[in-house]
Amino acid sequence: MSCSESKAGYFPVFGGNIAMKLILALVVLPVFCAATASAGQISVLAPAETDLVLNSRNTILNVVVRVDDQNDLARLSLKEEKSGQGYEPAGRYERENRYYVHYRVPLKKGSNTFTLAPTGNKLKIRFNPLSSLLNVDFNAPKSYSFHKTETIPAECGGCHTDKLPGEARIDKVLYGRFSPACYSCHSAMVSGREWRHFPSSALLCRSCHQPDPEKDLLTVPAGKIEELCFQCHVNERKWRNKDSHIHGPVGTGDCTICHDPHGSANRYQLPAAGEKQLCVICHVDKKKYLDPGQQNFAVHGILNAKGCTICHSPHATQFRFQLTHEINDLCVSCHTNLEGVEDGHPVQNHPVKGKSDPRRKGFPFTCTSCHNPHGSRYQYLLIGDVRGGNICVKCHSAKQEAGRN
Repeated sequence: MSCSESKAGYFPVFGGNIAMKLILALVVLPVFCAATASAGQISVLAPAETDLVLNSRNTILNVVVRVDDQNDLARLSLKEEKSGQGYEPAGRYERENRYYVHYRVPLKKGSNTFTLAPTGNKLKIRFNPLSSLLNVDFNAPKSYSFHKTETIPAECGGCHTDKLPGEARIDKVLYGRFSPACYSCHSAMVSGREWRHFPSSALLCRSCHQPDPEKDLLTVPAGKIEELCFQCHVNERKWRNKDSHIHGPVGTGDCTICHDPHGSANRYQLPAAGEKQLCVICHVDKKKYLDPGQQNFAVHGILNAKGCTICHSPHATQFRFQLTHEINDLCVSCHTNLEGVEDGHPVQNHPVKGKSDPRRKGFPFTCTSCHNPHGSRYQYLLIGDVRGGNICVKCHSAKQEAGRN
């Protein structure tokens, strides 16, 4: 039975008082017809699922709603359930007497629930901010990816085409798997970043996202993706040398822990500005060295001026701690007055190198045996106070000193 048939007077009667049946017909029927009309006139095209898990670096979710009746546009709204926060459409588009309303909604880590009015449809999203591809299964049942079944759904293809707008700012190349269709949705990722990764800025998207050219299906690389990166960055294979001291993220084979594969506001597509701010995302114990407001605490000048990578390679080297040179050679590259000195600093016969470090078993004696290379609350970045011989007893215990007298 359709709503038009009901309005013509047809309504099933199953015994009882006729007047009551008529009252019920007048009350229930409009509700039934309104619900049917809303469900048919307003539908969520993306995301297609209503209960999903989103693993992404992007904290914004695109929601696309199709409205068949222009009168419903004024009633349409999308709100975050807990806060009641409403979102204005990012755009409204008409095509073939249908209306497509695009929302861009911010996500917070964990559960997010949005309600679409007037249908009352709920969209439940569990958002996991993505920092590594190592432990993500994009094929899990609830894992959301817009391109799971096809590159551009037929209903979207009317507007999202291969035609680039005149203002498109991309790097033009004469080779590679050019993907202009990606630009209409991902323009911010392509041209909205100051530092851009070349495959992204040149719209060579399928070079990384379509490993099988026979299938019109886009994929998100996962796991150890270093082999994908090494297809272009061929010189970086040297980091696998068995003698190398390898930085943890490099050792896991996930380059995207530190580098955004598309682009960012920071050089080398890093997620944080400067070498220092990036490093302390993981090395949280070193954050204190970035606080200029600390009292009675000195930070090594080179760290303040140049950052961590002036001494450490972020990838791999032949030296412990991924240092760019052996420790003492690195120190005297700035402290040139001590170049070539192996003993006699700071006092006569005191070793500078060539001995074992009494405090650190298995380590050689170096400048860092007495000096903290990052910062210290003691003079000369020492590991203890000179006064009272407090620094000396760290190696020369009171018992040893007594035995010498």
